[in-house]
Amino acid sequence: MNERQRDLFLYVWSRRRQRGQMNVSLMGAGIGALGGLVFAIALGSQISVDRGSYTGFSAIIPMIEQGGRLLLLSVPAFAGIGFVGANRVYASQERMYQSLLATGARVPERKPEMQVGDRGPAIAVAIAAALIATFIIVLFAMYW
Repeated sequence: MNERQRDLFLYVWSRRRQRGQMNVSLMGAGIGALGGLVFAIALGSQISVDRGSYTGFSAIIPMIEQGGRLLLLSVPAFAGIGFVGANRVYASQERMYQSLLATGARVPERKPEMQVGDRGPAIAVAIAAALIATFIIVLFAMYW
């Protein structure tokens, strides 16, 4: 990490950390719960159940039971994953922030200007994320 990257991290994190660790963790849990809901909807659309002796409108009762079970399992599980993940990332960023401050670095007054060479790692991550997202979308399109 060069000096400009360090200053950018200090500047950005000094503002983001104001939300607080619990609020960030709860936001992660909410995002995870939404992911669990999407997962349940996607998986639930493939549910085929034996209707048994149900007839007419009551034939959807087994589907509601299966979908309800799926929601009860997936939403809290994904919310827990989101909570723990956001909490760990926040704690990691805060540790790095505090260690930089302990070495004598100061938070800059204004956002530092980045050069093209400073953005190389971020560009590489963005390209990798775009490729992964593209492959996921292609897989969904092929098997949906």
